[in-house]
Amino acid sequence: MKDKDYFDIWNHSSGEDISKSEIRYSYSKVVKRIDRIECRNRNRVYSRKLRKVFLYSLGTAAAIVTIAFLSISVYNTYSPSEALTVAEPIEYLEVRSGLGETKNVTLPDSTKITLNSGSLIIYPDKFAGLKRSVYLSGEAIFDVTHDEQKPFEVSTADFVVKVHGTKFNVSAYSDDLEGTTTLCRGSVSITSRITAKEYYILPNQRLSMSKEGVVKVSDILSEEETAWASNALCFNSAAFRDMLRSIERRFGVKIYLTTNKYDDSLITAKFMCGESIREMMAALSKIVPGMKWQENHEGDILIK
Repeated sequence: MKDKDYFDIWNHSSGEDISKSEIRYSYSKVVKRIDRIECRNRNRVYSRKLRKVFLYSLGTAAAIVTIAFLSISVYNTYSPSEALTVAEPIEYLEVRSGLGETKNVTLPDSTKITLNSGSLIIYPDKFAGLKRSVYLSGEAIFDVTHDEQKPFEVSTADFVVKVHGTKFNVSAYSDDLEGTTTLCRGSVSITSRITAKEYYILPNQRLSMSKEGVVKVSDILSEEETAWASNALCFNSAAFRDMLRSIERRFGVKIYLTTNKYDDSLITAKFMCGESIREMMAALSKIVPGMKWQENHEGDILIK
């Protein structure tokens, strides 16, 4: 669609109390915000997800003046009267972690976030509505500050995690076949954008959700799921290709798999802090029957 088509959708979903000039101004801010992110991303992956969330929001949002937030959270429920009382504009900040690095972020409510490599978090400089909402692409650990009056939400391209005060891990990389939410403590619910179904999990449980909305809940050890924050990697019945992607992100290298004979392999392994990628590959070649690997002069790995 062209920009005019987007504006027509936006205009059609707007309340009658909002003037045409306000609608056009608000719409232009959203488009500029998404376009800035799109230009900065070489692979255009994040921008496609943001546009998907933005278009979905147009059909479900109750108000127009909380405009910038609609681009990152489909479940924003500000009412027009509430939004109009916000005196100061809200600025949206973004933090990225490159391949091979993690980053720590503190939100305005003192919630602590640890971003895994190759991840993006977008959040407001102040939480001014009925809820605290952020957008995630990639993986992060959230240690949420409790606020019963203002629930916390993490929006991804495929699902939304709702919490009050808790600690949990969310993995939602665009190139993974499924996203996961692991609960360390407290309680959360996960709502699929595809099926609109809501699921609850308990501490030391992991919910996996495919791109089609298929859900599986497993009992796990949450400390293993969050071990990456301490530079360790733990895999519990992980698909071979998913495991390789995690290793790629950790070390910032490419791993080329030239065969599909490992597609049905499920890997359980623990790599402690300080192990090199060569040590990991050597260990995997002992775990996976017949696996052979070599490293090229650029440091990338070839598996056959």
